[in-house]
Amino acid sequence: MSSEGSIPPSIRDALDSKSGYVIVVTGKPGTGKTLFVQEVFREFQDSFLILSNAESMSVSDKELSSQQNWPDRHVLAHYWRTHNEGPMHVDPLHEQLRKLLGGSPISESHNVVIIDSWTDFLMPVKVDDRYEIQQSLIFAARNEGKKLVLVTEGDWDQEQQKPLHHSADAIIRLRKLREDQRMYRQMTIEKMRFMPLTQDTFLFTLNNGRFTYVPWHVHQFPPITIEREPTKDPASGRISTGNRSLDGIIGGGFQKGALSLIEVENLAAPYLETIYIPFLSNHLQLGRPAVILLPEGWSPEQFTQGLCHFVDATLVEEQVVFFGRHAVDYLDNVRAIDDDPWKTLQEIRYEANQLERKFDTEATELFSLDTLENKYGVTDVKGMIAEITASLPAANRATISILGEQQGLKSGSIAYSIHLRVQELNGVLSVCGVNPRTNYLAVKPLLSKGFLDYELVPIV
Repeated sequence: MSSEGSIPPSIRDALDSKSGYVIVVTGKPGTGKTLFVQEVFREFQDSFLILSNAESMSVSDKELSSQQNWPDRHVLAHYWRTHNEGPMHVDPLHEQLRKLLGGSPISESHNVVIIDSWTDFLMPVKVDDRYEIQQSLIFAARNEGKKLVLVTEGDWDQEQQKPLHHSADAIIRLRKLREDQRMYRQMTIEKMRFMPLTQDTFLFTLNNGRFTYVPWHVHQFPPITIEREPTKDPASGRISTGNRSLDGIIGGGFQKGALSLIEVENLAAPYLETIYIPFLSNHLQLGRPAVILLPEGWSPEQFTQGLCHFVDATLVEEQVVFFGRHAVDYLDNVRAIDDDPWKTLQEIRYEANQLERKFDTEATELFSLDTLENKYGVTDVKGMIAEITASLPAANRATISILGEQQGLKSGSIAYSIHLRVQELNGVLSVCGVNPRTNYLAVKPLLSKGFLDYELVPIV
């Protein structure tokens, strides 16, 4: 991924192919459609850009005027233009476009034609003629081996856009991950004819004002990745969180022989993923086993989906044992929890001991307390946590408990060595240290050696 911006491989292959191809780029205003097609224009020197409103012209002129042959590679399609009546399907693509532009010439040498926006471009055309013109342009592009990139406004499933979507070879949908959050957006390839897809959903952001996609990253905001080489424990008697900046803040990682508490605003992604993906990915790469009590409603597959982007799936199968309230033991490493809380505790300890013998190192326990609370109630869970905490010094394990803010069980009922809180603050995902005490720290993505990681920076 270069700082100059980049285009996902399957889309690039389609634009590089010898065959004609029609790509529709769709999304609401502000989702990055123009940024994306500007990258296409930059990277394909044989492209031509048709702009359909003066605002687009001023923005594109500012961003693209340094491109080679810029004056000859773009045109503004004024709303008040007129076009020649009569059938156009017998004309080549460049001639059809010339007529639709009111006589503005377009060279037939351009291999990629971008129209931003297709919705505005068709405005002066009679409603009854629009479908015929659309199909005529698509037919000419395919027949001549040209690439036609059409940018449309609004929701991708609007009724009036369906004929175009049916006719197009590819549909690329852009959207914001959150309406109040502008840094990260998502690109989804809804349709791609004739092109092999290795990934259909991409996170993208701005890098020095340029469209930049994250090619190997498919889970939701915030983007987290793990260094290629695992992070070793920074201090004796502690295990790394998988993130160097977090290790430093909490004094060297999670403490062995003690319980660490992570309080999350919501047990859904991305709150939980912010902690467990870097931690477990790093943990497994170091050859260490883990026992995981799944959050309520999570399956083993859902929990490991993010992990398997950074570690081999066989590592998860061999080194992790899952427990869950509704878990079905169709996998060798999945266990259902018992109706008796103390029997469940016994079974968890048994599995942890078995893993420690197998791998000759301490196992780590990751407990989602909402599952225990929903199964046994607050009183029994308090007793279980007290029993776990008392036994940890002898076992020398690190146990990480995850507590949802909406639970009946509260942090004051738990004896912990480390207490972190993960929550959203003014649209920014943040980590706050209750013990050791820190101010709110924003989860800030960063590029490091070509990999996306995150650091924690103070929110002021």
